[in-house]
Amino acid sequence: MKFKYKAKKNLNEIVEGKIDGTSVEGVLEDLQGQGLVPISVEPLAALPGAPATSSTGGVKLKTGKYGLKQLVLFTQKLYNLINSRVELLSALRLLEKNCDNRAEKILLAEIIRDIKEGVPFSTCLAKYPKYFPRLYVNIVHTGESTGKLKDALMQLLDYLRRLQDLKLKVKQALAYPIFMSLVGVGTIFIMLTFVLPRLAAMFDDFQAQLPLPTLILLKVSGFLQSYWWIIIILIVFVVSAFKISRPGKESILNRLKYYIPLVKDIVYKQSVANFSRSLSLLLQSGVNLLSALIDAAPVIGNPVYIAQLDQVRKDISEGIPFSDALGKFKIFPDFFVQMVRVGEEGGRLDSVLADIAESYEKEIESDLKTLSSLIEPAIILVLGLVIGSMVIAMLLPIFNMNSIVGG
Repeated sequence: MKFKYKAKKNLNEIVEGKIDGTSVEGVLEDLQGQGLVPISVEPLAALPGAPATSSTGGVKLKTGKYGLKQLVLFTQKLYNLINSRVELLSALRLLEKNCDNRAEKILLAEIIRDIKEGVPFSTCLAKYPKYFPRLYVNIVHTGESTGKLKDALMQLLDYLRRLQDLKLKVKQALAYPIFMSLVGVGTIFIMLTFVLPRLAAMFDDFQAQLPLPTLILLKVSGFLQSYWWIIIILIVFVVSAFKISRPGKESILNRLKYYIPLVKDIVYKQSVANFSRSLSLLLQSGVNLLSALIDAAPVIGNPVYIAQLDQVRKDISEGIPFSDALGKFKIFPDFFVQMVRVGEEGGRLDSVLADIAESYEKEIESDLKTLSSLIEPAIILVLGLVIGSMVIAMLLPIFNMNSIVGG
């Protein structure tokens, strides 16, 4: 199988070319053996415009990808079958037979076809980077090479479940505040578009002199009733514009998480935990540090940090210790760098990274509880003030009329 690569020959020269290999990991090792520092390696079959065939009636796999949930399910099913002593090809056939998703069915059929032709399983997975990230492919490759595919799948399953659990905890912590905010906005909208217009008709019948807060509220209500469609179009446009991302850059909406107080700290710690966990898994599986950094970097999420980690990898290739290379940048806190140095000196970097991940995951749980305890009362207070002010503004004319009648 051919791969396209880009590598650094020296500080000022970058070379590109094609090379034969059986896996991404193998190609990386070959390039490093030639004195090159790999920047990127891609299977030619996975590149745009590369020919693709399929055993499913000539249909090509053009779209689709695995999210974290789908990848966990696939790994769980495959591990269960392999653990039950089902041979790999038979296990994949069973998965294909019982698959309801058309794109995934085509994917499995193509993998089965390649394996029948003698292509290693990890090489088959490497052809579909939208389904199987580099880290996943390299762990599978290590398992294949050592005859311990079942153990590799178990490691991946544990790793993916930890990522999934952490992601779920963050979502659950933010779910209730978001729900409360939506309920509050919905309540305000109903009051302005349904309740207030009925009160306004009553005020007109009495020809009462309306106070300023009520007049302002009526103006807002009238605007919403007349131009509600403009508001909806504007919201859709703004959200769409914020969600659009350019290659190598996150969307504006996604970048906001790095600036919101409290939230940005949790996001940062989640990135550090995910990176530490990923790098630990790769090193435990026997992947060398340079290759492991290439595979683990994307899970950190922040493009700026990913670029700096690439420079860290280049420094390591020039003989600089990992901890010293990290210390040149402000990607990670001093505690992280010091722990990495301890792991390097003691020859147990993989286990130290796992401990770091565990530590940050516990910190995130604590921070999420703190965030929930602060944000929920704050939302209730703000909504209470807004809705309470609206109610008072609507009732002021009634109080005024009662005082006039009473006088």
